[in-house]
Amino acid sequence: MERLFKGGTMVDFTTVHATVISNEGGYANNPADAGGETYKGIARKFWPNWAGWKYVDGVKANTIPQPVHGTTAYRRYVSHLNECLAGLASLQQMVLDFYRRNFWDKYRLSEINDQSVATWLYDHVVNGGARGAMWLQEAAGVTADGKVGPATIAAINAADSVALLQDAEDVVAFYRLDRAAADPSQIQFLPSWLRRDGVSQEEITQVMQAGRDGLTYAEVAGLKEMIKARA
Repeated sequence: MERLFKGGTMVDFTTVHATVISNEGGYANNPADAGGETYKGIARKFWPNWAGWKYVDGVKANTIPQPVHGTTAYRRYVSHLNECLAGLASLQQMVLDFYRRNFWDKYRLSEINDQSVATWLYDHVVNGGARGAMWLQEAAGVTADGKVGPATIAAINAADSVALLQDAEDVVAFYRLDRAAADPSQIQFLPSWLRRDGVSQEEITQVMQAGRDGLTYAEVAGLKEMIKARA
């Protein structure tokens, strides 16, 4: 299958961030999302003191109450909010600063030699925090503690980037499947999660067909074998 990321030669925050932030979308408030209300991937439950919320709340205060999630009215509401929020330059700078400080710098991404690997790790720590680092550490064969230090950086830089990302994508896809089996409300998120993890659309379709009435652990085991066997 075609790889999600290709090998690179120069790690650049602006380039990597632009790629990753496109996965995060804009404003969302899905009751099934553990993070609750989010803006560009910043979850209010996890980051309640982020200064950008005052801008989000200001725009919300000047529009209609939020309609029921999933309705046409909700989609129109979100579209309007996003249009207004996108025009606030101060807010957009806060978003950029937030990601650089809390993810790029914290996980020492500028020390990774291969841009494809840096992009993968950035994407997954943004999406999963320290667990994202643990997935790559497991694939790299170092202690999976979520703390990116010299040993982790050395192992990542010494590995073949294509093989490393293949192993990491398997690790995280297996985690997603286990999570969905344990909590069926999370099955709805599998397409976007697995697409982000490098799983093909054909494989995602098979996963969702299996998950129409929930996922048993036997079904998950079979899906893991399918993903592991991909070329």
